[in-house]
Amino acid sequence: MAITDKIENLIKDSLKKQGVKDMDIVVEIPNDETHGEYSSNIAMILASKLKKNPMEIAQEIVGAMEKDIDIERVEVVKPGVINFFLSNRYLLTEASKIVDRKEQYFKLNSRKGSKVLIEYTDANLFKEMHIGHLYSNVVGESFARLQEALGADVKRSCYQGDVGLHVAKTLWGLEKKLQEDQLPFEKLETLDLEHRVEYLGQAYSLGEEHYTELKDAIAIEEIDNINYYIFYLVIDSLEKRDFQKYEEINLLEKYKKGRQWCIDFFEKIYEKVGTEFDYYFFESEVCEQGLKIVLENLGTIFEEDEGAILYRGNEEKNLHTRVFLNKYGLPVYEAKELALALKKSELIDFDESIVVTADEQSGYFKVVLDALSKIDESSAKKTRHIPHGKVKLPGSKKMSSRKGNILSAEWLIEETKMRVLGIMEENNEFDIENLEETAEKIAIGAIKYAFLKVGVGRDIVFDFDSSITFDGDTGPYLMYVFSRCKSILVEANSLSTKTLCLDLCLDNAYVKRLLSHISKYKGALLDSASNYFPSVLCQYLFELGKHFNSFYQNVRVLDAESEERQILLLLVNATMNVMEDGLNNLGIPIVERM
Repeated sequence: MAITDKIENLIKDSLKKQGVKDMDIVVEIPNDETHGEYSSNIAMILASKLKKNPMEIAQEIVGAMEKDIDIERVEVVKPGVINFFLSNRYLLTEASKIVDRKEQYFKLNSRKGSKVLIEYTDANLFKEMHIGHLYSNVVGESFARLQEALGADVKRSCYQGDVGLHVAKTLWGLEKKLQEDQLPFEKLETLDLEHRVEYLGQAYSLGEEHYTELKDAIAIEEIDNINYYIFYLVIDSLEKRDFQKYEEINLLEKYKKGRQWCIDFFEKIYEKVGTEFDYYFFESEVCEQGLKIVLENLGTIFEEDEGAILYRGNEEKNLHTRVFLNKYGLPVYEAKELALALKKSELIDFDESIVVTADEQSGYFKVVLDALSKIDESSAKKTRHIPHGKVKLPGSKKMSSRKGNILSAEWLIEETKMRVLGIMEENNEFDIENLEETAEKIAIGAIKYAFLKVGVGRDIVFDFDSSITFDGDTGPYLMYVFSRCKSILVEANSLSTKTLCLDLCLDNAYVKRLLSHISKYKGALLDSASNYFPSVLCQYLFELGKHFNSFYQNVRVLDAESEERQILLLLVNATMNVMEDGLNNLGIPIVERM
């Protein structure tokens, strides 16, 4: 039984003696560590119901509470909070379990049997993957790992745009650039993958500039025709037009090769950040079904307006009107999203489908899910959109593909890696083999932690200097704590927990604080995972790191006498295991030696 469950039962049993039954008890970790390991505000909740002072109620609850070997003492503080202080015996036993039964200990089963599908990243092909997509990937991967920590069966999916106006703009821009650069397409194919994808990004910027900013009538007509051609390739019901000029320039071949370049390049990024998707969905696969769904429900759910087909908004539901088929009869994002939801339900057995995107798409998803509820209520009920904020660098303006000021995911990773390398090369302590590989792991850890420590939904400013430092609230700091623990244990050479005196009084404040914080890990993990709040776990791990460093600076671990030394090494080992599990649940790699 978890300690929080035990505390809940102690409170419930005490309340029953006073004739109070069927109360939901909330046990939390107090913000102030001097208030014990856990606390409950049940007395304050009962105050209005019982018409009594919450302090009086709290005292009565504690007075009627049974003694428990795992709880050293219970106190009541104003305005009526009950604080629980765990016994040394319990704290040491938990630390021993973390070391002896590491994998089994960290398994939580609150969502065992649940099937969760999480869609994230969703970068469009034929454009560079920007740092917003990287942020989505980091958030989505942390969600997936946290749900797995709760025992859920998680499937990861990525939905990528391989048709649509952005593709047409890129293909149009590609032809223009190849001509301007006097570069045969065959020559472009000989460039390395990164430069090929970068070239496609530049082509998109050129097409977007002519289509949106310059409003070039000739370019607009040509891009719209290319768009229709690409849709024609994947939708059987579209009427054939004169596509001879596209066949003469082998546009289909360029489309297929450009598509594959982007897929291959994105896969390299996913490998770097530690994501393996179970399912890849493409817009080309759901176009025809999306078109069919809208047309089949025309007149009931959707309506025609000036040649387009739209879903009428609803002010009471805070829904705005959105187009689902454009004036050319082609499905736009909204229609394809409907088909994607149905495709997911057909292919995958899930209880919950999470979609992670930037918050600017919140209004879009409200409309799509409302329309979906009228087409397939079950799929709509199972689907949940979780928006995240935007990410930028200090002083940078909003990213724009068409203006060419896109901040790519690959650039951010490489720039962070180079800065980490600079720090490591300047510091003589970093005597490590495979320096570049280690630097890349630290860079990934720095980026992920900087993204995740801020609550999902809030905007982020990624600052290189404050994110890659090895001292402070950063990923590298936590990675270094793990590495430090590892080096202590290697130096100690051996560790045994079999002969520990579990009744030993831990008078050292640094030892007690670290031991106490370690015991709270499961609670923090449960809170973080259950509420999709990776920032909660980040905060816990940062506090763990601070407690460990205070402990390390003030306690002579390797110089201690026999039994005390074993307890101190147990603490180091437990800290290392908790840090490793916590970082893994955030998707942050560990480094054995730093």
